[in-house]
Amino acid sequence: MPKEKYEQEDEKYSWKPDFKWLFKTFVFVYVFVIILFFLLNFLLNPYMRQRPAEITPWLDNNKTENVSERK
Repeated sequence: MPKEKYEQEDEKYSWKPDFKWLFKTFVFVYVFVIILFFLLNFLLNPYMRQRPAEITPWLDNNKTENVSERK
């Protein structure tokens, strides 16, 4: 067969993703990223540094500061 005939057949039967395939792929990637995040968070937890309360006062559980008193 000539090369042109193969090219025409490829164009005729070219695959194009439909909405169902795109949705499945998106869900797979999204779930994979979420699982990867929690897995890395668990594995790297000993290497994560503790942030000082002076830098992040909103994370300090012992401090009960009222916003209206700061004014």
